[in-house]
Amino acid sequence: MNRVILCEGKTDAILLSYYLGRICGWKHTSPPQGLAIKARNKNENVDWYKKGGEMLMICAVGGKDNFHSFFSRDLRKAMIHLGAFSRIAIIADRDDRSIEDIEQRISNEFSPFFDNVKNREWCTNCYADAFGIEQNIDALLLVIPAEQQGALETVMLSAIAEDPYDRNIVEKCVSFVSDMRSHADRYITSDRLQLKANLSTVWAIQSPEKVFDFINEQINAVSWEDYKTLRDCFGILEEI
Repeated sequence: MNRVILCEGKTDAILLSYYLGRICGWKHTSPPQGLAIKARNKNENVDWYKKGGEMLMICAVGGKDNFHSFFSRDLRKAMIHLGAFSRIAIIADRDDRSIEDIEQRISNEFSPFFDNVKNREWCTNCYADAFGIEQNIDALLLVIPAEQQGALETVMLSAIAEDPYDRNIVEKCVSFVSDMRSHADRYITSDRLQLKANLSTVWAIQSPEKVFDFINEQINAVSWEDYKTLRDCFGILEEI
């Protein structure tokens, strides 16, 4: 059966594919017949992975406000007419929102398919297919990070900082970017971009010879599966 992960951006999708590939053995593959769902713009990304007889699609929807539109456009029809997916995980950055607010928003936007949505918990939901037959689908909401405001970059920085040597680099880079923001307000125009600048600066220090590499090469160069922070964050996704 097919499973799907919806996340906000391409960085999320790359890290998730790397992590699940290393930990669970998912391998990149071609779309199954009849489910050639494609990215429609530069902010979206769609890739398929295979493990045994199971298929997994990881989709970057292009931002926190695009979950509903991506689902309605590309997944709703496949579910109703084909019963295409048995499990779906939605990975959302916490930013400055409460977990309760995110749970309510996802529940509202995905109703009537996912009325029962809880952070870090697989919940069984029911919907009627094109023939009026009741179908079950398991849904997971994973808000990142769980314990504080922030986004995926917050979790990645925390993982890197598990090593005392790298923790010093992380702290100094975060402090530098914070001080620089007022001098670079043309470029760092939001807290979200400041988070991205924090991670990019750390990478520039750790791997100066790779600073011009694409983001997927930067991510693939780190053994994220060895970090407890990432295992604690993404462990529940291993059940996808």
